[in-house]
Amino acid sequence: MNYYLLILAISQAWKPSEGLIKFVFVIGAFLIAGVALSIFTFYEDCYWGDAPYREYLKHGKKSSS
Repeated sequence: MNYYLLILAISQAWKPSEGLIKFVFVIGAFLIAGVALSIFTFYEDCYWGDAPYREYLKHGKKSSS
């Protein structure tokens, strides 16, 4: 009888607690926000704030050699 209860307890689907679900959600939100902030700061520093680099990308390297 004890083995039957043990098998019944093990075979049920594991449902995580609501706190764990919220914790994983918050960690995911911070991860997505960090990636978005990283992309935004890259474009702000290396693209929008650098006019010569934008011109280089627009016209390419034009040399007579």
